Amino acid sequence: MEKAEYHKHFELEESFWWFRGRRKILFSLLRSLGTPLVPLVWLDAGCGTGFNMTVFAPFGPVFGCDYSEEALAFCRKRGLKKLARADVQRLPYKDGSFDAASLLDVLYHKNIFDDVAALKDVHRTLKPGGLLLISDSAFNVLQSRHDLAVHARERYRKKDLRQKLEKAGFQVLRLSYYNFFLFPFIFMFRLTERIRGAKKNAPESDLKAVPRLANGFLFGILKFEALLTKKINLPWGSSLICLARKIP
Repeated sequence: MEKAEYHKHFELEESFWWFRGRRKILFSLLRSLGTPLVPLVWLDAGCGTGFNMTVFAPFGPVFGCDYSEEALAFCRKRGLKKLARADVQRLPYKDGSFDAASLLDVLYHKNIFDDVAALKDVHRTLKPGGLLLISDSAFNVLQSRHDLAVHARERYRKKDLRQKLEKAGFQVLRLSYYNFFLFPFIFMFRLTERIRGAKKNAPESDLKAVPRLANGFLFGILKFEALLTKKINLPWGSSLICLARKIP
């Protein structure tokens, strides 16, 4: 992503409604397994500025890697230690090192030249039966300046992500869209941007501080979605969430 975006992530990742809501939905998906989740040795591949590493820490030891030195510098500011500068397509870990891994808004990146190969390398590092948690952007129709700012290559549909995971040797346990209730508003906003001729060559993400009440309201919507996704898969949304298992 653009260097300025790392600073935004570092400043807002803990409090911004979208990040908080995504974490709620991630944990809802994990709880849907109905089995104990500790202890787990966890890999956050493409860890960005590192806040998710702190979120997964209650499960057990958490390792993180990212190709961006800017991202890793912010991780160190958080006091994180188990870090590596690495491309997620060539992970510097031994086979079967981890019980679980996460790829949170990573696969869509323009520097992932072969997303199936990247998934296969994560598969290699997992123990038999190991879990993989994925979030990513959905529906190419929503491409915008935001995607340019975060260096997105594409946005996924459920069937495409499922096929890629199965090719890489994973069993898909849960696969759902999220940001379901806000999707119509996001779609109209993107459409309006295009009609008005928004500057496609001026990358700018949607990550901006919002008033406290608005932040709480938007978080509440995703918190409700987290309750839903514990039981059902939502039929559309601006993002995807997936829980898969390495086939033993």
